[in-house]
Amino acid sequence: MKIFITGASGTIGRVLMRCLSEKHTVVGIDKVSSGNVMVIDIVKEQERLRELLKGADVVIHLAWDMKEAGTVLSAPVTENKTMGEIMYALSLEKKVKKFILASSVHASLGHIGYRHPGLVADHQILHEKKITTQNDNFPLGVYGSSKVYFESLGKAYSERGLQVVSARFGNVTRDDSFGEYPFWLSHRDCCHFIDRCIETNDIPKYSVFFAISNNPCNPFDISDARSRLGYEPKDKSQCPEAK
Repeated sequence: MKIFITGASGTIGRVLMRCLSEKHTVVGIDKVSSGNVMVIDIVKEQERLRELLKGADVVIHLAWDMKEAGTVLSAPVTENKTMGEIMYALSLEKKVKKFILASSVHASLGHIGYRHPGLVADHQILHEKKITTQNDNFPLGVYGSSKVYFESLGKAYSERGLQVVSARFGNVTRDDSFGEYPFWLSHRDCCHFIDRCIETNDIPKYSVFFAISNNPCNPFDISDARSRLGYEPKDKSQCPEAK
């Protein structure tokens, strides 16, 4: 397959460029150069994008301007909004078979009143009743709210024929360390999750899944990713003891 990845120089992008290249033709773009990633501005170079997207089977949209990732309500989101809208529109235009959106657990963090990874008492209380993708969206701040917007836009595009998978990523760290304990997603599990998103066709035109490793203190339910995608995470973090 031809896989097209935006934001390919970022943490998740680097992981996916490496593992997906083992069995697919992968085209990676970013505003920042790294390895075999092409430097391109999604907002300013749409005609070039059209050419690069020819024959793409899957688009994985990871591109994100982190300067717009603030949690205050006045934080700007203009460039990220425009990039996402362009990628959806061009993917539909070029008849891409599947669009995988990098959403985030931040779209649901309000359900658990998340404060800090070291404060796990709330997560332990919620262990038996996890948050599912069927629960109402409850974002914290602009970052989570913008991810909810892109999920909603993806659902609208799915009604027009584009198959969309919203991947609510947990915390992927550059050095593959545990990072934020409850939400950690290892490099190996990240590759496996995306592989299952790419290869699984017997899913609705629009789907949402949490992409998190098999962490014992994870407050989010990954059972639908297991049952629908065949996602079987191999790694897990260690929950810190509640103070």
